[in-house]
Amino acid sequence: MSVPLATECTVVRLDVVDSSSGGRRRQAHLDQALSAALDLTLDSLSHHSRYASEPTFRRDDGDSVTLVFGANIPKAWVTADIVLRELDLALSEVNKPYNDAHRLRVRIAVDDGATVIDPPHISGSPVTTTARLIDAEPFRRAVLDAPEEDFGLIVSDRFHAEVVLGGERGLDRIAFRPVEVDVKGFQQTAWVYVPKRERSDHGM
Repeated sequence: MSVPLATECTVVRLDVVDSSSGGRRRQAHLDQALSAALDLTLDSLSHHSRYASEPTFRRDDGDSVTLVFGANIPKAWVTADIVLRELDLALSEVNKPYNDAHRLRVRIAVDDGATVIDPPHISGSPVTTTARLIDAEPFRRAVLDAPEEDFGLIVSDRFHAEVVLGGERGLDRIAFRPVEVDVKGFQQTAWVYVPKRERSDHGM
């Protein structure tokens, strides 16, 4: 059987924050909430006149998910419209009925490059990079230090230079800050953004 060829893709990795504490019921709730939030997020893509027919790939691994968007879906649009807008709205929606103990919070990592999609498997440099970025201690700490926020975002140095600073979709107005990543031999500067805003109390 032939192995699929690599194509240029945007890879988005999501991990649930503090998923293992609070027992099995809480963990199952957070896994279900993550799936529901991503269903809402990707549904917005399916209604977009330009990108609805473009291929995407989703791999669910319990408390983490990897999304892959093909080259015809612009990287800036994935970041600004899918991650920073639609996913943000979806997280707010799924969290409405719950108090802080059951609120879904996620760390998100984004990179792009040559990616091999061979369902159920995916591989390539951006897959490895996002897996390392999302575990970076400075990023984990930044998210933990903002418990009122539903998510934090980290992008690779190259992605920041090429996509964020490129300014499309207003990304150059987002206040990313540099951090040093050192995870399993992976050493690189990356860029972190955690929203800072007022949040009303959730329900019980």
